[in-house]
Amino acid sequence: MQTSGSSIPVPSGAPKASCYVTKQTPTNVKATITFYGWPDNTPPGNQIAHPIIHKGAGGDGTYCNPTTFATEHSNNKQIPYGIKIYVPFLKQYFIREDLCTASGPPTGSGSNGCYGLWFDLWVGGTAKSKARNVVNCELMLTPNHQVAVILWPRSGLPVAHPGPLYQDRPPPNGSCYGKRE
Repeated sequence: MQTSGSSIPVPSGAPKASCYVTKQTPTNVKATITFYGWPDNTPPGNQIAHPIIHKGAGGDGTYCNPTTFATEHSNNKQIPYGIKIYVPFLKQYFIREDLCTASGPPTGSGSNGCYGLWFDLWVGGTAKSKARNVVNCELMLTPNHQVAVILWPRSGLPVAHPGPLYQDRPPPNGSCYGKRE
């Protein structure tokens, strides 16, 4: 293990860019999971409320580049901006950089806002994405019950399908979590 110039631990063999590390004891919780993307963000696009490691919503789901997620104001104490989470059913890491809102379009899986211990996870998309395909991906991935989530996870957990959960390729409809739309 080496450290970057800002004393952040960087795993050996990691790229020279520092890895945002959170040092807390991992905690297992059950939470509601929904998804949002480019077309049903408020406003549509990849804007986020509190950039920590990304300028806009994004990430590849790895420990050093976790994907953006949102939750509500009432979770600020337990789920502060910058916390990393790991979602075992997706096998991906996420980081809080956004705030849930109920003011988005009436589509998508988190369109009514987030209440309680609820994580709205970024799926991706761009201005060129077919909105219905992004929303279909969100709906397909949304579980109908609370699921296990690890707050403050350790590095080294398995990562499946690194990259955005929704991708515009292959044409014409893209893919969702590695499956054609």
